[in-house]
Amino acid sequence: METLLRDHDDVAPFGDSESLIKAGRLDSLSVVKLVTFLESDFGVDFTRVEFDPERFDSVSDIAAILEDARRLG
Repeated sequence: METLLRDHDDVAPFGDSESLIKAGRLDSLSVVKLVTFLESDFGVDFTRVEFDPERFDSVSDIAAILEDARRLG
């Protein structure tokens, strides 16, 4: 996450529940990069886990995606 923000010259700290998309800190291309990362590094299968860009708005939301992926196996 920090790398994606750093790519936009955004080095300000953020909390786990802070909005990143709605605040304009992440854009649609960043979400695509994040999806690719989650698929390759964490094995998240977005054909099984609901894909909704709103679910990528905070670190807490992303953690919930990982939990859903783990639960769905």
